[in-house]
Amino acid sequence: MTSAPWDPHGEAQNALRAIAADPRYGAEALSSAQMMTNLLKDMLPDAPREASVLVAAADAGVPAILQRHMAQGMDAGTASQLAAGTLADRTALTADACAWATGSLAAVLITPAVPATTADTVHGSDQLTTADAGTGAVTGPDAATAALTGTGTLPVERGPGRRSALGLLAAGVAWAGALATILACAFSFVHIYNPDGTYAYSESLFSTTSEYGGAWHWIGPVAAAALSAAAALVLAVSRSSWLRAAAAGVIAAFGVAVGLFFASYQFSLGPVSSGAGPAGAERLGAFGGLLLVAAGLLGIIAASRDRPATAASA
Repeated sequence: MTSAPWDPHGEAQNALRAIAADPRYGAEALSSAQMMTNLLKDMLPDAPREASVLVAAADAGVPAILQRHMAQGMDAGTASQLAAGTLADRTALTADACAWATGSLAAVLITPAVPATTADTVHGSDQLTTADAGTGAVTGPDAATAALTGTGTLPVERGPGRRSALGLLAAGVAWAGALATILACAFSFVHIYNPDGTYAYSESLFSTTSEYGGAWHWIGPVAAAALSAAAALVLAVSRSSWLRAAAAGVIAAFGVAVGLFFASYQFSLGPVSSGAGPAGAERLGAFGGLLLVAAGLLGIIAASRDRPATAASA
């Protein structure tokens, strides 16, 4: 009975090239069974057979064996055959599984191809078509064969992006919350009334003319806004999932503090008969705090979806 073909759509080959081409992982990741387990679980959800064989090859040290053979001047085809024999001796994999795994890894570890001039995703398929000006195009699963025979050019595929749209949205919401917090300090937050109940004047936290203003009052929320904006920058540019999660937690914590700070003014000023009452900036500040909390939660969710990056940094 003929066994099912290995990686018929080239998905596993594309995943290996994506891992090796990603600067956060590189070819070294192909030798780590734990990292390959975490990465391929997400990259090959519909190809568990291929993923398990590649993890077994990584655990058996096949990438290191291939690199050692090719560093000694051995051609990729011979190196792949020798590595397949070693893999068969160290595991219970069939001969065709060993040959496919070592051939796929050799195709990635061989001398890097000339950068591709075009890389278009084929509609309805996960394969990439890569054209090289000097040697012609090599596509899909045939890329491994081309690498082993010395013809054609290996496709170059970009690794999965880690700065997700959700993370960028969280950063934008955090900046909006920081701006709202600072504006709330600049706008009037208290109305001062005459003894007869008529309006006299208003004060902001930045005011220095009365007991309601001064640095003692505004330095806290302004510092929280500034630090939240800096943490939002980390959310937007960092490639480390744990660092983005920490920044998101900081933003959420500052959001709670800012919201409570302005809420205390909203409910403690007044009534008018006492000579003072809320002027409206408290609501803006509380809204800014809510934005920061929402940004923190969004950032934590975005970072938690980045499990491969977490495994890689570990």
